[in-house]
Amino acid sequence: MSRRGKKSAASTLAVVLGVLIFLGIAVVGGAYFLFSTQGETTVGKVEDAFTEDVDDSDVSDSDSNKKEDKDNTPKAGKSIQDEVAEIEAKAKEHDDSFNSENASQTDMNNFEVDAFNIWDNELNSLWDRLTEEVDASKKDELVKEQKAWNAEKEANSKVAGLYALGGTMQAMLEAGEMEEMTHERVYVLAGYLAEARGESFSVPAEVQKIFDNRKTLDQTFEALSGEWMFDEKRGAVIGVQRSSECEYGIPDSNWTVWITGGDIMSDLEVYGYCGSSETIVFKKGSEYYKLEKAFDDENTLILSYVSSLDEECTDPIYGTKVQ
Repeated sequence: MSRRGKKSAASTLAVVLGVLIFLGIAVVGGAYFLFSTQGETTVGKVEDAFTEDVDDSDVSDSDSNKKEDKDNTPKAGKSIQDEVAEIEAKAKEHDDSFNSENASQTDMNNFEVDAFNIWDNELNSLWDRLTEEVDASKKDELVKEQKAWNAEKEANSKVAGLYALGGTMQAMLEAGEMEEMTHERVYVLAGYLAEARGESFSVPAEVQKIFDNRKTLDQTFEALSGEWMFDEKRGAVIGVQRSSECEYGIPDSNWTVWITGGDIMSDLEVYGYCGSSETIVFKKGSEYYKLEKAFDDENTLILSYVSSLDEECTDPIYGTKVQ
């Protein structure tokens, strides 16, 4: 073969080898992409399956919190009054969107948590701005007040959930109490921030009516007041009286609860309460005392002793109102 022929054959062989190498790279790259994509899809499916596999008493709000934080970002130039009015409208829209006919307990739990998040995100937004715009002395005062309110919210929500202790409704009742308390607290912080900025601010009449319908601790004691017979042979009663009118009244207290031959407690030892269920929990040392009206029976008072609010009382005392 001539030198020219050998050169031509070599060129052809080089081209063929180049094509084969290119095809090999393409095949390997395609396979890598295919397997990588399949791996990502599999992870996504596992995460979706985990998210959907939720116990009735559980609620998840991490994603909604991120969305709410973005939605609740205040717009420049808006008054505090207008800002809170928009959140009020958003909360009402959420409330009106609920269809209870086909709702599962999980749906109801999540609905209450979402309602709470609307107000909780606004509260956090107001708090961040408020603590930046007041002087150091006022900030210290507000921090102390807010810590006390947070402790009260946690305790009261725990008491609200005792009605369905260990059941699927417990999460809903706890979230509902937190939502109501946070709703009201938003208006308190909004008033503080408006004052710091020299703006006018007021609570709308229809909103104030909602707040006024919530029983205070004093009103809850009033609903439980009286003498409740639990041992007729001994004449033993549970007494719930204003301290100023009670023979056993505890100094510096407003209400005293006494039990014939037993303990004496006062509003100074209240751990938390729930006005809607007319329940008050006291804490004495390591023991909790729960005082509540029997369900659908205005004439029966129940007193329970437990060492933990996560356990049921096995031997409650039932008292019948003395007429």
